[in-house]
Amino acid sequence: MSENQPADPHSERVKDATAAETEAWKQELEEMEQIAQERRDDGWEVLTMSAGHTNTVSRDGDADEQFGICHIVPDSDADAFAEFYDEESFTEYLVYGRPIEAYLYLVTELIDPVNERAVLIAGRYNRMYADGMISDANEEGVLYTHVQKINGTVVGSFEHETYGPLIGEPEEPGVAE
Repeated sequence: MSENQPADPHSERVKDATAAETEAWKQELEEMEQIAQERRDDGWEVLTMSAGHTNTVSRDGDADEQFGICHIVPDSDADAFAEFYDEESFTEYLVYGRPIEAYLYLVTELIDPVNERAVLIAGRYNRMYADGMISDANEEGVLYTHVQKINGTVVGSFEHETYGPLIGEPEEPGVAE
């Protein structure tokens, strides 16, 4: 790009000038692995996944539409999740996260306490696009976490009756159950 050409607005938008976002993502992944290792040390079976992209999905006026936090993962991770996860057995969750600039970085731990299994999902979403999802959650009194393949197929969902930490409003220091 020459000095006389204006900067590409897309490039300017995606720049991480302070490296805060890059560092936050790196820290989330490290924390996820630490939590996973602690569970494994206690004898738990653990599946970890890193979302390639995380969306906040609202109903947009369609009461039949799913809403919530949608983690889009590679097909291999989605397949592993589908084999590992059982909606009936995974009855608890914890959230570890922090807001950094416009984003909420989080690790969601879905827990099967009876069989001592856990799924840890690292993701981040732009809070500027979450208003519709939050409105739907407040209206319904629940929020959902969805794991989805790249082609849009949802392979599993979890209902959160307490969802403050998932939207950046910790009920207890960043952790909810």
